[in-house]
Amino acid sequence: EIFNRIERDSNREYLLRVSYLEIYNENIMDLLSPQNDNLQVRESAKRGIYVEGLREEIVVSPEQVLRIMKRGEHARHTSATEMNERSSRSHTIL
Repeated sequence: EIFNRIERDSNREYLLRVSYLEIYNENIMDLLSPQNDNLQVRESAKRGIYVEGLREEIVVSPEQVLRIMKRGEHARHTSATEMNERSSRSHTIL
């Protein structure tokens, strides 16, 4: 939907960025840069609420967003359960 809206609005220039994080055991990890773990939520008058050190990637298509999500899924914490062989043990935010 957002890409359709951007395409229809030729009078403006847009820059769309995505981040992908995981919250696991009260720890925030950057799924696009998994070495960035134990990130902190911050608040500032200029930026509002944000996660310090979280990687952002510029995207121009829905397919690119899906590729980023797929890449991030590989870094998630998962394990097998009786009902699901790849059950998530965390929450994610894109």
